[in-house]
Amino acid sequence: MAAALLLSFPHMHAFPSEFADLLNARGQQLLAKPPRLDVFRGRGRTPIAVFDDLIDDKTARKCIAALDEVMWPLLRRMHSPIPREALTGQKKNYKDKLPKTVRVRTATLNSSRSQSLDAARRIGLAQMMESESFRKFAEAVVGARLEEGDWGRQVICYEEGDYSGPHNDHHPESDAARNGFVDIHIMFSNDAVKSQYLVYEEKHFLSKAHDVSGRSGIAVYKLPFWHYTTPLVGGPGARRWLLLGSLDFDPPLKRLNY
Repeated sequence: MAAALLLSFPHMHAFPSEFADLLNARGQQLLAKPPRLDVFRGRGRTPIAVFDDLIDDKTARKCIAALDEVMWPLLRRMHSPIPREALTGQKKNYKDKLPKTVRVRTATLNSSRSQSLDAARRIGLAQMMESESFRKFAEAVVGARLEEGDWGRQVICYEEGDYSGPHNDHHPESDAARNGFVDIHIMFSNDAVKSQYLVYEEKHFLSKAHDVSGRSGIAVYKLPFWHYTTPLVGGPGARRWLLLGSLDFDPPLKRLNY
């Protein structure tokens, strides 16, 4: 079935080869004249920026249609439920320990032998996510140089009730990322999505929230910090797409400063 779907889109490039061409005039202005965002420079602020109006509605709908037709049949379930041991293994009051739990569908675009990567190339998605302007946009927002060349790429789809539980994305075993790295999220929601919130820490409390259920959005994170997404609320067929790139600083940061 997936192969048949791919053949039905032999020349379709819903996504431009350069990320900059996905953006509307406001988005291209941000790329041309990078802002100086305090959240990425001052201490005590959560280093995250969310932009809600950088992609036009018509463009977003075209991208959603291509993702639905070509990528969705290739996604795999990523379902990590709450382990029973989180309750049965607890020996003392108020010593709760909960690992990251998640329920989504996903595909990575990091292997040259990946069927998902082949599909992503047919619609221009892979080219866009590895384009120079994709990296440049993240650099413009965080105000720091990021690695060139290859970086992690992933496609995620949230459906009704799907969520990602509290986690911090800290990688202390990685020489490149142990003191911080950058995620860029390109987000699209169809008409059936009603709400979903990104909740994140501010001054050591999970006290900030941003509605990410709009037609499109772009979020840039300087990780690690604690965050989660609430269960998606929507009707039948509700889907929120998240196109994720993970980039290391160049050179790697010398210390973890958040």
